[in-house]
Amino acid sequence: MQYSGWRVMGWRIVVVLMGMLGVLAAYYWVHKPPVPAVNLIPHGIVFSTLLAHWRDAALDGLTVAAIALTGGGVGRQVLSRFDLRTLSHSERLALEGAFGLGFLAWAVLLLGLVGLYTRIALWGLVIVATLLTASTLREWVYEFRQLIRRGLHPRSLWERFLMLLVAFLLLTGLLMALAPVHAWDALTYHLVGPGRYLAASRIDTQTDNHFLGFPQGVEVMYGVAISLFGHSTAAAPLHWWFGLLALMAVAGITKRYSNASTAWLALVLLLGAFSVWLWFGWPYVDLAVMVYGALTLILLTQWRETGSAHWLLLLGINIGLAMGVKYPSGGLLLASGVYMLWRAPRQIVRNSLIVGGLAMLAMLPWLIKGVLLYDNPIYPFVFNGVNWDAGRAATFSTTGQGLLDNGFAWHLPVLPLAATVFGIEKLSMYNFTSSPWLLTAPLLLLVGWRWLDDRKRQLMTDIALLGLPLLSLWAFSAATTGIGLQPRMMAMGLPLAAIAGAIAFQHLRRWPRKPLDIGFIVHAMLVLTLLAGLLDVADEMTKRRVVPYFLGAVTSDAYLDRSLGTHIHAMRELDDLPSGSRVRLLWEPRSFYCPADITCMPDILFDYWGRGLQSGHTPASLFAQWRNDGDDFVLVFNDGQRFSENDEHFPENAIFRAAIADNLQLVWTDAVESYTLWRWPDN
Repeated sequence: MQYSGWRVMGWRIVVVLMGMLGVLAAYYWVHKPPVPAVNLIPHGIVFSTLLAHWRDAALDGLTVAAIALTGGGVGRQVLSRFDLRTLSHSERLALEGAFGLGFLAWAVLLLGLVGLYTRIALWGLVIVATLLTASTLREWVYEFRQLIRRGLHPRSLWERFLMLLVAFLLLTGLLMALAPVHAWDALTYHLVGPGRYLAASRIDTQTDNHFLGFPQGVEVMYGVAISLFGHSTAAAPLHWWFGLLALMAVAGITKRYSNASTAWLALVLLLGAFSVWLWFGWPYVDLAVMVYGALTLILLTQWRETGSAHWLLLLGINIGLAMGVKYPSGGLLLASGVYMLWRAPRQIVRNSLIVGGLAMLAMLPWLIKGVLLYDNPIYPFVFNGVNWDAGRAATFSTTGQGLLDNGFAWHLPVLPLAATVFGIEKLSMYNFTSSPWLLTAPLLLLVGWRWLDDRKRQLMTDIALLGLPLLSLWAFSAATTGIGLQPRMMAMGLPLAAIAGAIAFQHLRRWPRKPLDIGFIVHAMLVLTLLAGLLDVADEMTKRRVVPYFLGAVTSDAYLDRSLGTHIHAMRELDDLPSGSRVRLLWEPRSFYCPADITCMPDILFDYWGRGLQSGHTPASLFAQWRNDGDDFVLVFNDGQRFSENDEHFPENAIFRAAIADNLQLVWTDAVESYTLWRWPDN
């Protein structure tokens, strides 16, 4: 359908242009594009270092490939009883790949709980699963190769440009993933859990780190990857694979309802968000949540189109697997309930029982883990549990630091726009750098809705029915808690935004070219902002020295020095302590690089000191208790302590520096006094 007439389209053109220019002005007012100082030819290349880094990268790649392909074979074998022919190839491959990894995680959890979290047992499981699914595995691999080959033949210059962007972002993300681990949450818990489990040969209770009581559908698989060669760098490429599955799911459903160029654009919108790209290089879990979010949309649309209940069975399993990765994925259950109520109100009870029942069944292994190890099926929420109470729960959720309490309640009505403009990774309350368009482009549909064809309109309605409940859930959590502000908590909704945004952009090409070619102008703005986004990628790669690392000009230690600074220096200093020493970390939650023969007690909620004094201790008696508990040293992250001195929840932090100087003896401090190590005074 071609639109005609300035009288009909004029106000819409003005709204689109003014709206997009407004978003751009606000976004770049806050996000100043960096100017990377890229060193294209690193000096001091050491070929032995180069060979070592590429050898390790190759081993990590082969490790993850084995796990990923086994997951694909397992998923295809288990789902072979379901008729999936109405799905596109990429949707089916993503569904089978994600389900297979989820099923493997159940088996790994069982091995861990019975004390068989060892390299022999874990890789024995992978080998057995591969042998049992050999025929379906070959089919899955063949279809995956065919999909890649078809994707490498774009039909137009626009598609070729988008494909190159996707390829560049995937490649740079993979290079980041194969480099030494530095991301905060990975060093705090995503890799700490697998490391401890492998050391103990079992999945057991960890009283000092509540994050390890969460469902760990991805982390237990990190342990499988790490165990083969002892490489912690094998974890992030597995997360990258989950991201690739998410992209396959997004591309598949977008192409099925639109065309190939729209599918490529959806991928670029998703990957072009700087924080999403960062996830492809970090051993987090958000990309797994993202693939299950995309699959939720796919399964619901299939149910709407066919009316077959078997799609609801798969939907329930999918949501349960998602909740087995991250608790907030339970929002998919709520959103799916709203969707089913709208589409089939008379069958809502039956459908809800099917989906909810299967979701709880798929979540059951992690609920059992919570009961067995932490006395709470959904630890640490609602029922408290091991080393947890209402006070720690309030500290963790940062209750009272939501938008309603911090003076930013006006963000709530425009939350996606506010998160776009004010969100900066690690430097804002949203802790997420989007792009100008990922969260805002769907708004273009408000202007052009009536000109979408029926098929696209159906998909956009599906996205709205699923996305609006997720948006409402995000708004509620953002209003009441600090942690709920982060778009990362709603990673399952990002594929919906990317698909809707891509279709919104593409339909503008059909608007009239006279008196103003709005389609050309909008796509020119899109291209320029996409290219500008690459500056953030180049800046990150430059700061981390990723390319010099893989060219042998930077050692692993030097890479970590650049990425972690004084933290890694402090961890190395602990190497000089007597073997078997126990070190209590204060205002420092990261313990992954603690030496293997040293026990580090991380301060996960920064509350060791303040909560200890609030429980009735004096500084002297609290230090005495720590000594009686077996602590030999205290390592203080002074930057964190200084930042927390004005914490209204723990005013006791203000007296810490004087108290520790009066009660303990200084062992060492770094040059900038970022970290100090203390010991008990001689008797």
